[in-house]
Amino acid sequence: MLSREMEGKIRQHLELARGFLDTAVIRPDSSEFEERNALSRAYYAMFHACCAWLASKFGIVDKLGHQKLVDEMHRRRGKDFGDLVRDARGMRRAADYREDWKPQRLVTENRLRKTVTEVVRLCEETQSEIRKGSLS
Repeated sequence: MLSREMEGKIRQHLELARGFLDTAVIRPDSSEFEERNALSRAYYAMFHACCAWLASKFGIVDKLGHQKLVDEMHRRRGKDFGDLVRDARGMRRAADYREDWKPQRLVTENRLRKTVTEVVRLCEETQSEIRKGSLS
């Protein structure tokens, strides 16, 4: 059983995941910078959803660095999921730091779609753990 304090932290991660996800949007008229921002926000939504899930399922509450989070998700949720988190992180780094990187709309939309799907799934699973009463 997790403490109320831990449940509060999990809920905070869920709120951040959902908030970042709301801003990870590409419209037909989105600029390069809006695409870059969407990829960055999608990764941070994934990061916080993973933190919430790891805390609710395994009690992992350490402040995870980005690589450690990728490693934990690979170990706990499987290679494909770990690869998705790693790829989302790589896209975020390119979008945020590489001046010569240009988004490719189809690639961006595909990555966003996959990331959004998995963030929503993780949030739902974590919320389900809370509803089941596994948290005290």
